Amino acid sequence: MNMKRRTLLIKNFVELVLLNVEHLVEKRSEQMEQLVCEMQNPETGVPLRRQKMFLTTIPSAFLAYDLVEWLTDRLNIEETEAVHLANLLCQHGYFFPVGDTRSLAIRDDGSLYRFQAPYFWPSHHQPDNTDYAVYLLKRSMKSKQKHSLEDYEQEALARLKKLLCHKWDFITLQAEEQINLAKDKKKGDRLVLESQEKSYWRVHRPPPGTISCLEKTPLANRKVKKKSITDLKREKAMLLENLNKRRFKTSRLVESLINHCQDYIEFDTFVSGIWPSNPWITEDATLWTLNNREVEVPTEQRVKRWSISLDDLLNDPTGIKEFERFLRKEYSHENLLFWKAVQSLRRCGNLDVDKKVHEIYNQFLSPSAPYEINVDSSTVEAVQEGLKNPTRYTYDNALLQVYSLMEKDTYPRFLRSAQYRDLLLHSLHPSQKKKFGFNFGAGMKKRMVSAGAKRRPNPSHLSGSSVDLTHMSHSLEMDEPSMSSRHSHSTSDLHDLGIPGENLASSRLSSPSSSRDNVPEDNPHTLQVPRLSPGGGEPETTLGVSLTVPCRPASVVAPWETEE
Repeated sequence: MNMKRRTLLIKNFVELVLLNVEHLVEKRSEQMEQLVCEMQNPETGVPLRRQKMFLTTIPSAFLAYDLVEWLTDRLNIEETEAVHLANLLCQHGYFFPVGDTRSLAIRDDGSLYRFQAPYFWPSHHQPDNTDYAVYLLKRSMKSKQKHSLEDYEQEALARLKKLLCHKWDFITLQAEEQINLAKDKKKGDRLVLESQEKSYWRVHRPPPGTISCLEKTPLANRKVKKKSITDLKREKAMLLENLNKRRFKTSRLVESLINHCQDYIEFDTFVSGIWPSNPWITEDATLWTLNNREVEVPTEQRVKRWSISLDDLLNDPTGIKEFERFLRKEYSHENLLFWKAVQSLRRCGNLDVDKKVHEIYNQFLSPSAPYEINVDSSTVEAVQEGLKNPTRYTYDNALLQVYSLMEKDTYPRFLRSAQYRDLLLHSLHPSQKKKFGFNFGAGMKKRMVSAGAKRRPNPSHLSGSSVDLTHMSHSLEMDEPSMSSRHSHSTSDLHDLGIPGENLASSRLSSPSSSRDNVPEDNPHTLQVPRLSPGGGEPETTLGVSLTVPCRPASVVAPWETEE
């Protein structure tokens, strides 16, 4: 009953759509005919005049660019739109080209066109097989070179000759009479009549493979079947049942759609981009290598997708492998093995269905099964009944219970496990760019320490001499991040106290006693330059700058220390 109701609903819907299409086509035809009537207005329409074509006078013809210009001015549209609209009118048969009728298209040049008689408009006249047979036979009787029939026209003529064999003599007489009447006309009138006939049948009997604008819907020639009282009662009962049927709220559907989009927006390549690169553009196959079906180290995006739902996990071969490894540790992998066996059953050949159904039963559902699954007794009875006539879907009910059990129990435990956290932690990050670190301080400090160890400074030569911090900055080991900011801060504090900052170091280091007090016991070659505290008062000796003073070798004597 549900299938019949669904079929009837689909049929009614299709009929409604086709009726709407027919109504739109009729309305469009009326609008086009109204526009063509405005074109033929002697005062405001397209200018018609006698035109010359190869020494032949064509009466009441118009040029193509005159038509395009009129449409542009009349409808206030662009030139390309006017050309497109003119092509549609020509393909519907409202005017035709004079001479060349192989292509019903408008060329924006000096080509000649004529309006079709209103009697031959698509809405006023429908073609008949007899008229088409007369037209084809008349062309076949004329000159073979100029009026030769195309292949599809020859096939149509042979088919019509068999179909209209009972009145073929009448058709032959009609063709001969029309040929004789055409001989008495002027050359220009004969050319117009031939072009009119060719364009008319090109519109209504187009060549095979050509798109026709006059193609009708399947309901155009349908016979409406009258509905009986039984049909009306059945339709009424179906409509009443559908009125009482429960419907989903649109707001809930939209909310679920938004939630779905928010869950998967991170994995949408159109939104988040392709990392590391698009292999179809850059010819770099790294993306395919990282996202193979089974990889040793998956990407971070791949592992994150496993946490959305169990379906996303089971659709990934690498995810299935990791999930099975977790379940084997907990001795509960029989559910996943059953799921894999049923999936294999659905994809096997027809000849292997019977064998696989019994293998799955012996392995998972029989009393002595090595991997017995936890399903209720009614499901087992249903499976045993289905073994009499095994199909691919014998285990669907059992699979539904096993899947629900994995989704509610083992799958959440897998996401909370240390194995999943390790996978997420050690996963690949193809989108992360390489960072370059410039650690200049470490290398400088090592060089300074090694240089200080070689020089072995002697503090005995510092007595009575001043130390310039500016010229000895290359041998300083800074305990704090920035010495310049520290030095400027100390200088500003000294100015606040009325002490010139540039004489602080010399005043402190010029006295041997002060220098001995500031030298640490463990390293006699290092001096501590004191710094005033931010609030003023006594200088801080513990927080300062370590000053390494190089010693002079004993063999080297300064010129001012000699008597010469």
